[in-house]
Amino acid sequence: MKTILKSILTLGLAAGLGFAANAQKTAIAPASASVLADLTISLDGTLNEIAFGNLSASTPDQIILDANGISNANTGSITKVAKFDLEGANVPVTVSYDATVTLTESIVGTATMIMTPQVVGAAVDTEQATAGTVTSGNTVTLASGVYFLWVGGTIPALSSQATGVYEGTFNISVEYN
Repeated sequence: MKTILKSILTLGLAAGLGFAANAQKTAIAPASASVLADLTISLDGTLNEIAFGNLSASTPDQIILDANGISNANTGSITKVAKFDLEGANVPVTVSYDATVTLTESIVGTATMIMTPQVVGAAVDTEQATAGTVTSGNTVTLASGVYFLWVGGTIPALSSQATGVYEGTFNISVEYN
């Protein structure tokens, strides 16, 4: 009787361990990474600032520095758009930038203007005039390892704006998708 009882307990214990072992499940996931050419963005040596030119303190309409370089409105006669050169692999790249830029009068530092950037881009350096709009968060694809971005912007109409030189910083970043 003791032998039968021991045999039943041993079988029960073995069966219980078998059920416990069956309760554990495993899974796997592959891991990978693609190493691409360094992604760089650099400000062009010539088109290296966003310059609206000399403005009137009471400009009645919106001031437009056209990133395509075609139709400025209410700007000074000497203007400049910034140009950024992207280099890297021929894959999608996300472009992100400031929604607005605060321009502050540089001497007293209390008067401000708000610039809303306008960014256009093309895969060919000579296509500024026909470059398409690139909104922040959009994806562009480098062609032959390059892509070009031009930046202009708008400033609302001015009404008795304090005189002086206004300066600010436009931030832009790019990353592989």
